Amino acid sequence: MKLIRAEITGFGKYRQQVISFEAQNQLLFGPNEIGKSTLYQFIQCMLFGFPPRRTRQKDYTPKDGTAFGGKLWLDFPGVGEVYLERYKQVDRGRVKVRLGEQVGGEKLWKDLLQGLTSALFSEVFTFQQEQLSQLDHLQEEELQQVLLSLGITGSRQLMEQGQQYQKENQKNFRPKGQRLPLNEGLGQWQTLHHRIQEKEAAEARVQELLANRQTSREQLATRRKEQQALKATLSQAKEQELHWQQYEEWQTLKSLKQSEIALTPEQVQALEGIYQQYQGLTAQLKQIEEDYYQAKEAETVTPQYEFYLQHEGVIKSLLKQQVKGVRLTDEFHRSMARQDQLLGEINDLETQYGWQLPSVETVSLKELDDLSQKLGQIQERLQENQLQQKWLSTELTAEEASQASSASASNEAETSNKTSFNSQKPSLTLISLALAAVFLLLGIFVLPQFKAILGIAAIVFGIGGALWEYHQRQQTALKQGAMVKRGPVATPRNTQEQLTRLQEQAEQLRVRQDQLAESLHQALGGRKIAAWSDFPDYQSDYHRYYQSLLDLDQVTADLQTQDEAYGALLQEFDFLSNWLPLQELDLVGRFETLQQFDQKLTRQKQLQGQQKTTLLADQRKEMLTKINQLAENSQDLLQQTGVNSLAEVPERIQQAQGQAKQMQRLEELTKILTPLYPESVAAGSLGVKIARLQGQLNELETTETTLLEQTQRQDLELEALAKDGTLDELRQEQVDLEEVLGQQLIDWGARKVAGAALQDLATDLSEQQLPQLLQQAGHYLQILTNGKYRTLYFEEGQLVLQGAQEMGIQELSTGTKDQLIMALRFGYLHLQKKNLCPVIIDDGWLNYDSQRKRQLAQLLAEFGQKYQVICLSSDREMVSYYQDFKQPVQSLASIV
Repeated sequence: MKLIRAEITGFGKYRQQVISFEAQNQLLFGPNEIGKSTLYQFIQCMLFGFPPRRTRQKDYTPKDGTAFGGKLWLDFPGVGEVYLERYKQVDRGRVKVRLGEQVGGEKLWKDLLQGLTSALFSEVFTFQQEQLSQLDHLQEEELQQVLLSLGITGSRQLMEQGQQYQKENQKNFRPKGQRLPLNEGLGQWQTLHHRIQEKEAAEARVQELLANRQTSREQLATRRKEQQALKATLSQAKEQELHWQQYEEWQTLKSLKQSEIALTPEQVQALEGIYQQYQGLTAQLKQIEEDYYQAKEAETVTPQYEFYLQHEGVIKSLLKQQVKGVRLTDEFHRSMARQDQLLGEINDLETQYGWQLPSVETVSLKELDDLSQKLGQIQERLQENQLQQKWLSTELTAEEASQASSASASNEAETSNKTSFNSQKPSLTLISLALAAVFLLLGIFVLPQFKAILGIAAIVFGIGGALWEYHQRQQTALKQGAMVKRGPVATPRNTQEQLTRLQEQAEQLRVRQDQLAESLHQALGGRKIAAWSDFPDYQSDYHRYYQSLLDLDQVTADLQTQDEAYGALLQEFDFLSNWLPLQELDLVGRFETLQQFDQKLTRQKQLQGQQKTTLLADQRKEMLTKINQLAENSQDLLQQTGVNSLAEVPERIQQAQGQAKQMQRLEELTKILTPLYPESVAAGSLGVKIARLQGQLNELETTETTLLEQTQRQDLELEALAKDGTLDELRQEQVDLEEVLGQQLIDWGARKVAGAALQDLATDLSEQQLPQLLQQAGHYLQILTNGKYRTLYFEEGQLVLQGAQEMGIQELSTGTKDQLIMALRFGYLHLQKKNLCPVIIDDGWLNYDSQRKRQLAQLLAEFGQKYQVICLSSDREMVSYYQDFKQPVQSLASIV
């Protein structure tokens, strides 16, 4: 058999690759991890099937859903080209073989292999580095055993059968064994023989005792007749005791009442009809499921698509919430931005004024407004007082500077005019300033939307009041100049008194202002007002601060609600965590990824909509719907009959039928037990009756004491002798034992002789081929060592290499040992009459230097003329040697 071409659909890292093989020697070269061992495993799987999956064994199953397996083309001598294919998912990995027009399976393939097995392929036709150390310290007998174990001589079955005979004999007999069957039988025979000798010596005494015992029995016959009647009565009581359980069952059944939940014949018939429908639907569902799984095995369905089919309804339902998710995300981001804005404003105001309010509940806005209004009123009164003091001070200075005195009439007129002026001046100026302050406060606190208009009005009234005051001062100066010309006048005493009174009022207003400011400071917990001109801004800011705290509480509550809804919607994506990369995505990103996933697999489902699995899946859903509908329609009947589900109907019918059987059992027990129990028997009375009868029987036996004293010694002696049995019984037992032992010894001897004969025959067969093996191995060793060693032979059971000098195996280097083992392995293969399989070598020269590698390449070139040799290697040096000997080299890198 020779490999022609391999087409790998999916195996390990290979995907849709084609690798061709030469008919003779060849080298498949590639770096480590390129897939050399994977190619070897593919060839082995194609030839002998997929191995069972094990925990510590490398798994070559494709992870991307590609079909696991491939195809192989081979050339069989005398048969021609053979094509085979295996896929793990198709027909459970069984082989499909095509030979010309003939198509077959495992049986045809085994016939073509001609006895080649996976073990023989691994042990004989493949070379790996670890196998090259298995023949170390070879002796002649060991080499023969190895030759036999490799199956080359054809005598492997003979050796195994001989070993089987030896194992069976070991299980039956060993010289020092104790519990083995043949050992135990021989021991029993010796013990029995000794007992027979002792029994023969005591035979005369036994005969005498038997004669005396016969006489005693005749004498006891009379007494025993008297005991028969008593024993009959005792026997009846014991018979009743023996059937006591049946009697109790009989009494229980007689007292048994009809169950309250017994079923009527109509109900039983209805339940049976419903259950027949249920069985029919269940059988159809089972058949559909079997067809579905069979069809599914024939299709390539990825785990991702199968998951989608199972959760399609949930995915579609979840995608309907996409608008809700987008809206929730936008609201959440807006609330977060609003929260950051409010926190920034609150932080700025707290930094500016030093306010620290835990919450808006700790302060009353009405209280703050009352304090602010009172402070505003105090400020207005202070401003008015200051203006009055300033005007009075100016008047007092002008009067003191005027030293001219005028006539009393003029002074009275001047005084009258001044008094009239004084009564008008303060009133108009203060009114204009008061109006300006009112407009300003209205624009800041009450009507902020008209702040610009009210601000302009406040400025107009303020400027008007200032111009009016300036005008009045100019008039006052002109009048004072006129008064100077007229002469000094006396300063009125009431001007100074009025100024003093205004100063006292101003001091009281300032004290009250400080008290109100302290109250406002304590309410807000911040710093005092630095300048009273900033009070309007201060009042506007604490209004804004209060409102920001209220808004912050509302926004925080909204955020918590939105976060809970956001988290709940996120949790609905948890079942997709193993199939989609959702961990790092927000809600909008998850919806987008899920929508793409749904669109992709919806297209795949549409493409497979006409496939058999889809139709069967629809039929399965329809059948499940019918079963559920049948359960719903039968709910009333099930409740009436005390049945929880359709599956419990047989059990309930059986329970009803059990009652009928109980009545039938009652009739049977009545017929059987009525003669045995003519009267009712109380529990425990039988034991008392039996004890009483036994006591009477003991009394009769006591009357026989005299006779029994005469025979007691004889009975005891006979009993002691009877423990070992009679002499005839012992002799019969000896004959039976000898017959069994004889057959066992014959079988043991036959197996012993047959095993020795088979072992000798196998040894002869191996000895016939051993010289040929050594001759051919010596030829191959001469090539490998470049003539250093030429022949192999055994001397006193030890393998010796003959060259310039003789060398034993233990004296060889590691590399030379590898060469020796390689030569022996190729010698084994040369002895084969049939070319069963190509030789595959996987880097089997790790301990070789450059010269040894070159000699190995020469050996492979020669051996490849008869055998197909496939070398798998990552050794670049080996490539050059193959090229020197004009042997084909194929790069796996160009294929993979």
